[in-house]
Amino acid sequence: MAGTATGSAAAEGAAAEGAVVEGAASEGAVVGGAASGPKPSARRTRANGRESRRKIIEAAAAVAGERGYEGTSIAKISKASGLPASSIYWHFKDKDDLLAVVVEEGVGRWLGQVTRADGSTLPERVLDLCKGVAEALSASPDFIRLGLMLALEQRPEETAAKSLYLRLRGEAVGLIAAQLLEVLPEMPEARAKELATYALAGGDGIFLAMQFGEVDVAGLFAMHAEAMVHLIEQG
Repeated sequence: MAGTATGSAAAEGAAAEGAVVEGAASEGAVVGGAASGPKPSARRTRANGRESRRKIIEAAAAVAGERGYEGTSIAKISKASGLPASSIYWHFKDKDDLLAVVVEEGVGRWLGQVTRADGSTLPERVLDLCKGVAEALSASPDFIRLGLMLALEQRPEETAAKSLYLRLRGEAVGLIAAQLLEVLPEMPEARAKELATYALAGGDGIFLAMQFGEVDVAGLFAMHAEAMVHLIEQG
């Protein structure tokens, strides 16, 4: 894990991101008893800060998705983002803090895709769920790869990024189970969660197959949906 930023690095980060003085102005400093509006330079500072933070998060996702937690460093993220390490430490406490944000944002996008199911019949709902997982794999491959590597890595002390990923993945199982129960309310909740776990596991397997060469992702997920429907109908 990257070391904690030194005082000088934090100071450089403050300068890189626009300094505290301009930040105060951006909130509308009180001058002579009247609030003045944000100065143009302060607005630019805020915009630059948001842009820098976004670049850092995207670079961290790409680096960690390729190298895993252990192979990721602040130096590599700095190189990938084109920003100095001091800027990274200005926004994030350390590597673990940064990767936890990467996971949180990635899971948010991922959940929006895998739980977007509108079908009114069982086959339609299951196919929608599987399509959502397929879209998530295509849209966020770095995040999916990072999540799987975090889940598989064994460390004496669990990282915040891994703990967050496992917790949010558990929430995803619950959300997918709820989608199934909407069309089959008589299904036992435990069975719905078991099927939701199977749905995600199938997505994991298809994602791994994608890493070995070109595959028909849509076709594989259609087969996965058929298998799920068969399992549900068999009880």
